[in-house]
Amino acid sequence: MLACKVVVKGVEPERFEREVEALQRITSPRVVRVVGRGELTTASDGQAHPYLLSDFLHGGDVRHNLAAIGQPSDAQLRAFIAGTLEGLEALHAANVVHRDLKPENVVLLGGDWAAPVIIDLGLSRLVDLSSVTLYPWVGGTWPYMAPEQLRAERAMDRTDLWALAVITGELAAGEHPFRRGETSPPVDWDARLQTGIMVPGSRPAGLRDWVQAVGDYAAYRRPTATRARELLDAVWP
Repeated sequence: MLACKVVVKGVEPERFEREVEALQRITSPRVVRVVGRGELTTASDGQAHPYLLSDFLHGGDVRHNLAAIGQPSDAQLRAFIAGTLEGLEALHAANVVHRDLKPENVVLLGGDWAAPVIIDLGLSRLVDLSSVTLYPWVGGTWPYMAPEQLRAERAMDRTDLWALAVITGELAAGEHPFRRGETSPPVDWDARLQTGIMVPGSRPAGLRDWVQAVGDYAAYRRPTATRARELLDAVWP
């Protein structure tokens, strides 16, 4: 079964082409596979709109599963981290930065925490091509945006690692580590980010060490996806 993504509002040809190229670069079970593309004319406006065909992934995204079945166990959470890191390694090896990693953009195949698949590269930046983004520019989903994104600076591979650390903290605690129900960034948001991502004491110490390293406020101190995987094995075997 296939999924079809049709861009019918606010279409940006450069962005759509970027998403297609990004997805076609990747061959990984941890990143959604693109199988086709084209244009179709909708009856509502008679205009041609680009579409993207990809594998339909059964199981629901992280947000859905968190609401439906609750927080993952320690073993499930570790498997989720390892699998998502595998996807980020594949993206970054292809010189792709996702820039919008969040619970809604990671599907769990069959509802299995050990089988995460990264989807939706619409905000991806191909770091080896000329950027269509003019800086300063802020893009992404603010509760998961890294400090450098919120400062309208250029995203990098470590930006995706910050997002994964925030998602991990949310799964470990059952609530977002910084957000308190706000619909837009509060005035003290940056100060909250600087306090670090807290992990409940009931979770393994190795998880807390890993989140602290990967969720460092300073991007240059965060590890790459490959190094983050090695660190996970070292601090939480």
